[in-house]
Amino acid sequence: MYGNVKKSFLTGLFVLVPLVVSMMLLLWFFEKVDDLFSPVIDGVVRSLLPDTGHIPGTGILAGMVVILLLGTLARNVAGKRLLDALDRLIQRIPGYRTVYSTIKQLTNAFSPESTKSFKEVLLVEYPKEGSYALGFRTMTVEEGGRRLVVVYVPTNNLYLGEVLFIPEETTVRLEMSIEQAVRLLMSGGIAAPRELRRIQEGLDKGFDAPVL
Repeated sequence: MYGNVKKSFLTGLFVLVPLVVSMMLLLWFFEKVDDLFSPVIDGVVRSLLPDTGHIPGTGILAGMVVILLLGTLARNVAGKRLLDALDRLIQRIPGYRTVYSTIKQLTNAFSPESTKSFKEVLLVEYPKEGSYALGFRTMTVEEGGRRLVVVYVPTNNLYLGEVLFIPEETTVRLEMSIEQAVRLLMSGGIAAPRELRRIQEGLDKGFDAPVL
C-alpha cells in the first residue's frame, strides 16, 4: 500500500515539475520581452493618444515583430551580408566576443538550418573498438576511390562534438528520426527507445553492431 502511494506520488511529481518549470520559464521570458519593448510602444501610443495607459502585451507583440523581421532579413542575400558584417564587428570586441560566440554556437545547434544538414541517424563504432555512439550523417565524400560518410558525433550535449570520416560499410543506419535522436542525446540517454532498429539495406552491410 505504502509502496504504491510512494510510487504514485513520485510519478505525479515528475509529471508536475516539467510543467511548472516550463511555465515559469515562459512567463519569465514574456515578462522580460514585454519590459524591454513596452516602454517604446507606450511612448508612441501616448504621443498619439495622451490619455492612454500601458497596454499589456504590446511589448511581446513588438518583440515578435522584431524577431520576424530579423529572420526575414537573415534569409536574403543583402540581409545576410549585413548580419555577417555585424558578426565580424562583434568578434573584435574583447571579452564580449567570448560570451557571444558561445551563445551563438549553442543557438545555431538548434536552428532549423543546422538540423536540416543532418541527413539521417547512424550508429558508429566510436571512440574505440567495441564502443558505439550515435551520430548524424551530414554528407558523403570520395577518397581514393572509396566512399566515406561524414558523421557528426555529439560529445557534449548537441552543440559540441567530433566530425568523423568513416567508410560507408562500417556504419549502421537506424530507423530513428533526427528529432528522436536529439531528444535522446539531450536527455542523457533516458529517452532512448527499448529497441534500436536498423535499416537493413544500404550502409550497414558487413557491420555487425550490437543493436538491441
